[in-house]
Amino acid sequence: MKKILNTVIFVLLCSYCWAQGTQLEKEFKTPPKIQTGVYWYWMCGNISKEGVIADLKAMKKVGINRAFIGNNYFDPYKGGRTVRLMSDEWWDITHTALKTASELDIEIGIFNSPGWTQAGGPWVKPSQAMRYLTSSEMRIKGPATISTQLEKPIAEFQDVKVIAYPAPKNDLLTLNKSNSRIKISPDLVNSDRLFDGDNFTGAGMPQNVDVTVDIIANKE
Repeated sequence: MKKILNTVIFVLLCSYCWAQGTQLEKEFKTPPKIQTGVYWYWMCGNISKEGVIADLKAMKKVGINRAFIGNNYFDPYKGGRTVRLMSDEWWDITHTALKTASELDIEIGIFNSPGWTQAGGPWVKPSQAMRYLTSSEMRIKGPATISTQLEKPIAEFQDVKVIAYPAPKNDLLTLNKSNSRIKISPDLVNSDRLFDGDNFTGAGMPQNVDVTVDIIANKE
């Protein structure tokens, strides 16, 4: 029974591989329709109805069926004509591009804002831009009355809040073998790197093995 079962499995595998090979050969000779997309940069408004129509027809000819329009501007620009973004002429050319693309069965996407970052421009002030929280730190030994200016973490910075609090005891202490007892079970190669204060070093952990690390700080 076992031999018969193995034979059946072998025959099924051979049939599957033959079917896959036949399908691969068929698709190699006649490639299926695929979505080929490109970034379509309109540089410094140097655009026209005739130009976008010609571009789209050229895309269609070589099998490109998806394009993402990006309006990019840089200064100084010493090219030909310049169509200002959002002007009546720009809207007219954009409408022509979308209409022609629809007729040629080409999908069109448009960046949500001109510029290489796709979502910004020189008209966006730093106070209006996306932002994140960062911080600077000053350590002061008290008791004392102090009036000072905190260092800005970056040039474009908006104050949010100043927080003062007592630093925990030994918060800057780095545990190592000189001030604590460290026991690792099982032993690891280069285990000292785990406590050398360098974020770019480390020790390899064995797979599927529980590792226990006991750290006991020495009493002062």
